[in-house]
Amino acid sequence: MRIQSATTTIVLAAIAVVFLAMGTPGRLHAQEPEAAADSVAVDDKPTDLMRAQEMLATMSAGIDSLLILEPRFKKAEDELFDLLRVQALRHIARVDEAQRKLLKLLPDLDAADPDVIDLKEKTAARIVTKFNLYERALAWWSREIDDLRGRRSETAAAELEDLERQIKEARQRLDSLLDALAETLAAGDAMELDTAAAWESFDRTINNRAENLIGRLQIAVNARDNLKKKLERSQGAGSPEAEVALERNVLKLADERVEGLATSFEHTVDLLGTRGFETTPYRQFIIRTTGEISERVLDPRILLGLTKDFLKDAGRWFKDRGPTILVKILIIIASVLVFRVVFRLAWWLMRLVGLIKLTRLMVQLGNSMLNPLATIFGLFMGLWLIGANPTTLLTGAGVAGVIIGFALQDSLSNLAAGFFILATRPFDVDDVIRTGDVVGTVKAMWIANTTVVTFDGRRLLIPNRKIWSDNIENRSVEPLRRVDIMVRVGFDEDIDRTIAILHDLVRGEGRVLDSPAPAIFVSEWADSWVDIAVRPWTVNADWWPLLTDLPRLAVLRFAAEGIEIPYPRRELRGRPDGPQQDGDARAIRE
Repeated sequence: MRIQSATTTIVLAAIAVVFLAMGTPGRLHAQEPEAAADSVAVDDKPTDLMRAQEMLATMSAGIDSLLILEPRFKKAEDELFDLLRVQALRHIARVDEAQRKLLKLLPDLDAADPDVIDLKEKTAARIVTKFNLYERALAWWSREIDDLRGRRSETAAAELEDLERQIKEARQRLDSLLDALAETLAAGDAMELDTAAAWESFDRTINNRAENLIGRLQIAVNARDNLKKKLERSQGAGSPEAEVALERNVLKLADERVEGLATSFEHTVDLLGTRGFETTPYRQFIIRTTGEISERVLDPRILLGLTKDFLKDAGRWFKDRGPTILVKILIIIASVLVFRVVFRLAWWLMRLVGLIKLTRLMVQLGNSMLNPLATIFGLFMGLWLIGANPTTLLTGAGVAGVIIGFALQDSLSNLAAGFFILATRPFDVDDVIRTGDVVGTVKAMWIANTTVVTFDGRRLLIPNRKIWSDNIENRSVEPLRRVDIMVRVGFDEDIDRTIAILHDLVRGEGRVLDSPAPAIFVSEWADSWVDIAVRPWTVNADWWPLLTDLPRLAVLRFAAEGIEIPYPRRELRGRPDGPQQDGDARAIRE
């Protein structure tokens, strides 16, 4: 049996609430009642009065039909129950539709007409009957919901979903029933009935329901949060998939329970608002508990209340936990400071003792990275000292490292290249290097790039990966360097004499080294001259001055010795006038 009731009235109440839970159906045309105790003759009556009497007859017929269906509901099983519910909904729809039309017609009728007076009395009686019906139905469905809730602890997890669905439907019926009660009382006011006591009872009902839903919503939210934690523990512990799936389904039902309770609570609060009660604390509770923010949060009173509650909670939280948190923060700060001091002292001792050979570039980079590294290690140590799980910290750092690695692939390749450069030491600070098409002096190096200043005063930041992936020419690391210049003499000059003059020139230059000995030889037999290579050695510091001075000194010495520096020559052959013929040529020298 779907409905077990001691009295016929309770069953009728249940039938009415079923309709209310499903909402107001589409408009139905009133039908002629088969048998209505309140039917009246409508001959020779004004049109509005006739329509009003028809609406009253429809209301009476609908109520009588529901009374006829009532005993059948008591014995109905599931399938028959659903069929009877559909029939009941049709009758209830007729009753509500007829009542709304009737209330619109009554104000326009002649109040002194005896038929109108009789019509109003019968309508008021029907409204009272309807209100009593809804009030008894409200009590019945409240007991039904309590009974369903009591079954939760005894219901298996597999059947819990169906039980939660029944509770949700019953809760929706209650919400619809409260709306119907308010509408019926408003109809009573329109009929000038004495509804003061009924409204007072209704106000107590919705206030009690609001307080009841507050407690149930808090319990449901706490239960849901506990289920979330339980599911997280099960997933972390690698529990069987079937067990995890079951817990996930139970959590889903808990979410739906919270959502349903919040919806009913908000509906009840709306009713309180229409009755003139202060609803700001209730709406603040909805936002705080569920986290759902609607347009009502823009209400200055709600916003101000939430702000005050937040400040109170923050003050209470700081009062309770502030000293402990302050001590933990001081421990972390002290740990960072200690690690900074220890790192800097260890760095200084390592450089002082000379355990490893450090280049100026490594010293510069180490100085710049010392504080960041010490801060990271100090932070981890401080968190460990205040009770953080080291495994969790390392796992979090690993996950963060993977994420950062994907996001900063180019930066990490520059970092890796920087470490390779430091390990192999191809150059140092103030070294002149050539990499790619850049020639300049190294001024600084960071983990991502190297700063090079060119000879024309440009400061370039070159990514380390570009330097490492290209040829690196260090022009400062070797103590000796060779100067390479080329001089030209004509074919008519004495080559041996010219070479001897050049030997004498480089021997007289103080910056030229005797060992390795300078090399002077004929390099190339060109079209118009002879190229002589001059390659003396000098110390690295004098390489550039000697490279720029030696060509000038050679020119001056050749001029003093009468050695000709040749110019390019071209020969053009052809007739001065007319076409060119064999044997007819003229040479032109330039």
